[in-house]
Amino acid sequence: MTKERLVDEWISPDEFYREYGQLVFTVDTDLFIPAGGRPETINNDNWERFLDENGTPTTRAIVEGANSFLTPLARIELQKRGVVIMRDASANKCGVISSSYEIIANLLLSDKEFMANKDRYVADVIDILEHRAQDEARLILRRHKEQGATMLYTDISDEISREINTHYAQLFTFFQKHAHLCGKPLFKKAILAHLPKMLRTEERYRRRIKRLPEKYLFAILASEIASSMVYRENREADFLGVLQSHLQRSFGDQVERNINNI
Repeated sequence: MTKERLVDEWISPDEFYREYGQLVFTVDTDLFIPAGGRPETINNDNWERFLDENGTPTTRAIVEGANSFLTPLARIELQKRGVVIMRDASANKCGVISSSYEIIANLLLSDKEFMANKDRYVADVIDILEHRAQDEARLILRRHKEQGATMLYTDISDEISREINTHYAQLFTFFQKHAHLCGKPLFKKAILAHLPKMLRTEERYRRRIKRLPEKYLFAILASEIASSMVYRENREADFLGVLQSHLQRSFGDQVERNINNI
């Protein structure tokens, strides 16, 4: 009996994609998560190959972990045929969010402290990311249902991003003009709500928050408030009234009744 010898053979990226690039169009799935690969793998010219011989999509849902894995037209056509698509703008938000927590760790923890508490800090961040991902998905699905399934999932994703970005820009400018608010109890609670549990629950770390540059405090407040306003569907017109009532509902047990002399 002869033994077959295992051969270790390296191939180029181009050769890899030629060999395996067709799997996207030949394997049926319930949930397809492209988490890598070339942009526009499913594009205007080949999206129909994602359908079987009966014209049925070969997956029920796509969570686009890879940036621009589908072209806009391919997204539209597949959604018209019943595929639920969570586009990259929604599916990859956690990557951007986690980068912000790397910066916060760098500003508030020494290298020694971070390495000693790395597992705990990472677990806290993952918990935050899970909640953010749930908020995003639930809002997309809820709006899709409320609108009688007439609006594409990817259009709803774009709508949510625009709303958050608009609120963020308005809030960041607002806090630049009213920097003193960062030290008020109500706004401190919003800042703490944004931070990983380790930083907000241990006094030695909480005391360091005042070390953060003002622009980081503005960014934290703008990000936390903007996202929570959208995810909780606060769309009232009076910005200052919305800001105060929203913070009271979201972050305050006993909060100040008035924002001082704005």
